[in-house]
Amino acid sequence: FRHLLYCRYVERKLVEVWVDHQYTKELDQVRKNFSPSYSLRQRMLHFCRDYIYYATVEVLEPQSHRFLESLKGADSIDEVLRSHEQFLNTCLREVLLTEREGLYRHLSKVLTTCLTFACNLHRFASNFHDMQATEDPLTAPLIQNPAEMRLARVTQKNNTYLSLLSQRHYSKMISKFKVIFESQLQGFLRQVQQESTTRYEHFLSNLGTRLDYNDYYSSLLAGAGA
Repeated sequence: FRHLLYCRYVERKLVEVWVDHQYTKELDQVRKNFSPSYSLRQRMLHFCRDYIYYATVEVLEPQSHRFLESLKGADSIDEVLRSHEQFLNTCLREVLLTEREGLYRHLSKVLTTCLTFACNLHRFASNFHDMQATEDPLTAPLIQNPAEMRLARVTQKNNTYLSLLSQRHYSKMISKFKVIFESQLQGFLRQVQQESTTRYEHFLSNLGTRLDYNDYYSSLLAGAGA
């Protein structure tokens, strides 16, 4: 369950980035600059949520039902312990925590990349709020019209974001995270496909289908192998 809590923590950090991005939706001048980070954040969030859904709904829930059903027919404490041990072993195996160190290593790399990306973008949003807080409100003209006040506020936010986005390291950072995430995720899915084919494990096939429901990464892997 520590592993699932970590996955939830990564998801929460990505949701915080999503909240930060909502403040930029009204900024027409910088929306195009943020499109790559919008897309990458959503893909990472999709990966985390689909893996969590797989682990909780497709593994833990049915296995817990089977475990409870087995307890109804248990006649001794030894049978209860055997059923419990089988339940734990099956859950750990199907969420990739045992027997497949390579798969777990790939999964950990993807989750670490998602967390690092979320922390960096949240820090970028904090820098924006700090810069906006240092703006002197007395230097702006006194505006009474609400529409003009909103326009002035949006213009100020546009200018602040543009000054931050003009720094080349932001676009380079997003591009770097995109390359790393796609490479690690493709490696993870490639190994999932290989394991499900060689060992005929149905749960790996379910995981691969859920993470690559539209065959986007499968097409990239096929192109890379051609």
